[in-house]
Parts: sequence; structure tokens; C-alpha cells
Amino acid sequence: MLKQAFILLIVSLIFSLGVNLVSPNKIPYIGSYRELSSGDGPIVPPTAEEGDPPFIAIDVAEMEHSMGKAMFVDARDDIEFYCGTIPGSVNIPFDYLPEENTDQYIDSMMNNVSKDTPIIVFCSGEECDLSLHLARNMQYYGYTNLSIFFGGAREWENFNLELQRSPECEE
Repeated sequence: MLKQAFILLIVSLIFSLGVNLVSPNKIPYIGSYRELSSGDGPIVPPTAEEGDPPFIAIDVAEMEHSMGKAMFVDARDDIEFYCGTIPGSVNIPFDYLPEENTDQYIDSMMNNVSKDTPIIVFCSGEECDLSLHLARNMQYYGYTNLSIFFGGAREWENFNLELQRSPECEE
């Protein structure tokens, strides 16, 4: 029985490595992953492209928040938003943007603020590209003063900054 389990394990391993070799979405066996944020500078994802809104560091995000001049937009779904977001943020869940009239939807969620209002878009953290995709969409629809805080809610909390949570959520 143990011998069969071992053979099955080896066959499964060989099969999965082979599938990964030919997959268009293959996972590198040895990767070069970026280090976790130290807060010294902005986190820029490998998917960033020329023309994207600028990425800002935690210190800039905190300063903008404390000054109250920028709107913060959380790109995560409503459950994640209610269970821990930067205080005062607006929730525009990127995964649920409508296919039609997207610009009108974003404008209404932003309470029709001027398109040159400073806006900082974020999501959960370094593993989340929702902020980047939402900021690109907002830029496409005419918002001109966008920044992306790619460290997101996780970095905000890791630097002991307050998160706004619904009482129904457990910490």
C-alpha cells in the first residue's frame, strides 16, 4: 500500500511538472520575487506599464490621508471593504464593474467629484492587482489626478495605521 502511494506521488509530480512546462501560464520553478515593503519607497508591481498612474509609498499615502485632500478608493469587493479599509474610503469593487456604462457607474460611486480631484486607489496589498486595473479604467474615463497605493490595506495596517471595520467583522 505504501509502495503504491509513493508511485502515485512520483507519477503525479512528473505529470504536474510536465504540464507546467507547456502551460502558457507556467509558474517558475525558481522565482525572483520582490521583497516585502520596508516603507522606504513605493511598491511597483511587475505588471506596471508606462502610462500607468504613479505609485506612491506608505508615507505619501498617510500624509495625503491626514491632510484630507485626496479621496481614497478601495478596489476590493464589499466584504473585504467592510472588514478593513482605510478610513473614509469609497468602495468601487473592480471585479463587479458593469460592462455597460462603466464611466457613469464610476462617476456615481465617486459622487460625481471633479475628474481632477486627487484620488488614491488601493486594494489589499502586494498580491492584489485590482487597484492597478481600477486606476487604469478611471484614467481611461478621464480621471487625471490618480495615484496607486499598491501596499494597500495590509501595508496600512502593518504600519499600525487605523483601519475602519464594520462591527459584524471579526478581526
